[in-house]
Amino acid sequence: MITTPAAAVATEPCTLRERKKQQTRQALHDAALTLVSAHGLDGVTIEQICADADVSPRTFFNYFSSKAHAALGLDSVEVPEPSAAWFTEARGGLVDDLCTLVAATVPLSQDRRRMKELLVLRPEMSSMVMQWMAESRQSLLSVVGTRTDDQTARTAVTLVMSALSEAAHRDSVRNNDEPAVRLRAVVCEMAALAS
Repeated sequence: MITTPAAAVATEPCTLRERKKQQTRQALHDAALTLVSAHGLDGVTIEQICADADVSPRTFFNYFSSKAHAALGLDSVEVPEPSAAWFTEARGGLVDDLCTLVAATVPLSQDRRRMKELLVLRPEMSSMVMQWMAESRQSLLSVVGTRTDDQTARTAVTLVMSALSEAAHRDSVRNNDEPAVRLRAVVCEMAALAS
């Protein structure tokens, strides 16, 4: 039996150390989002973000690669080896399995409302989101390429990442829906529009 990527990377119950790391990451994200919303990306320093989050500046890069990533709450996308192995061995439809993989490995901000407000207040941040999407796409391509040719891999990844972007913008999406279910629904809508 093949497990899903989420099950493949499941670890021990959340330890105190892991909870503290999650709290620090959230504090950095909240501080960056608030400061960048108020002052713009160029009007904020990493030191200011860290001071507001009550962490040392050295700690910042343990969680985010840039001020923009911190404000957007976006992590770099790297497909964990167990998830890549799951995808390579999976026998479902390529796009269906890719929806499962993306839902399990591509992080999105949990606070869509504040993210949308940031992008309205600071439209220059939109290019950062596009850059993150391009980086995410690149990391997924090598994994998807293990099951198909390069052109099909590019098309499938582009389709699912576009569906991810649309799903993230929808206010009507229920938070208790599984991310993979939401992705599949948007992909089906796209396919229906194209036919």
